[in-house]
Amino acid sequence: MGRTRNIGKIVPVQKVWLSKKELAAYLGVTTRYIEMNINTNPRVDMYRMSDRVVLYNKENIDLIIRRSKT
Repeated sequence: MGRTRNIGKIVPVQKVWLSKKELAAYLGVTTRYIEMNINTNPRVDMYRMSDRVVLYNKENIDLIIRRSKT
């Protein structure tokens, strides 16, 4: 078996799930806006880990934004 040249190289992985704070920074809005508008949208894929922790699917948010612009 030959050696591969990728040994030891770190390849960044793109985040798929964002926290409320990360999503707010990504969209350029406040966390309050996320709570009032994003959390109430039934098209948004969310994963509620606990009462305080909710993760949002970044790809789904991008898709909703793309569709709303057309």
